[in-house]
Amino acid sequence: MTERILSLDVSTKTGWALLVSSDSGADLEAYGQEPPISMPDGPYPEAFVDWAYACFSKIVDLIDRLHPDVLVIEETASGSKSIFSQKILEYIHFLLAKLIKESKIKTCYLMTEVWRREVGCVMTKEEKEKNKAVRDYKKKVLKETGKKTTIAYDKNGKRIGLTGRKHVNVRRANEEFGKFLRVPLRKKDEDTADSLMLAFCYHARRMKKV
Repeated sequence: MTERILSLDVSTKTGWALLVSSDSGADLEAYGQEPPISMPDGPYPEAFVDWAYACFSKIVDLIDRLHPDVLVIEETASGSKSIFSQKILEYIHFLLAKLIKESKIKTCYLMTEVWRREVGCVMTKEEKEKNKAVRDYKKKVLKETGKKTTIAYDKNGKRIGLTGRKHVNVRRANEEFGKFLRVPLRKKDEDTADSLMLAFCYHARRMKKV
């Protein structure tokens, strides 16, 4: 038995992946990220409603075109987003939830920390050591000059930066799906990477019959 999994990292530039899951493994059939959609002109909240519908219509197009058996969706979570950034996400998610209710399509929602943990999106020893080196360098500059710096260099003079969660997600997506990708994913492809790992989490659960 196979399942066509459409995973969605819902936003105004939704990342998505179509994974065909079977007992013999998983094949990545298609993936991508929708172009960013800007808020239309108009008063609040009418403009937000129109904006949400514009973003939602792209998701509907994906569902109609790819014919998934199941949707895997990253659940919303409050964090560093502004109140309006969070609000547009909730508007889009409401429209998607309404579609799910009306169509009865099989759906699985996953919290960010849950799917990251289950698919091994954790920092390596090397990534942790590099982050420590970046922080130590910045502390040293502050101590010696009394000024903060936004850049850091390693002992060979090469510029280095902090590795964050999104970097880890991109690395893991490349590790798991590299053979399917046209080119390796980069930081700018973080939404696509998230959608790939969302689908992979569902596939892994399916293999374990969770």
